[in-house]
Amino acid sequence: MNAYLHALCWALAIMALAVLNVLDVISDGTAQALFTTLPILAVISVTQRDRCARRKGC
Repeated sequence: MNAYLHALCWALAIMALAVLNVLDVISDGTAQALFTTLPILAVISVTQRDRCARRKGC
């Protein structure tokens, strides 16, 4: 999976979180914490995919 597709998956997860918050499935406090955490995790995971840290097969 290339970086664009990986980033798109994270974007869809964040959008789904926003929809669930609007529909009151997820509370505002939980959504606020996830809106802070998910983009940070997305940036870390997308940028780490390009690095090869001495793994077998790189």
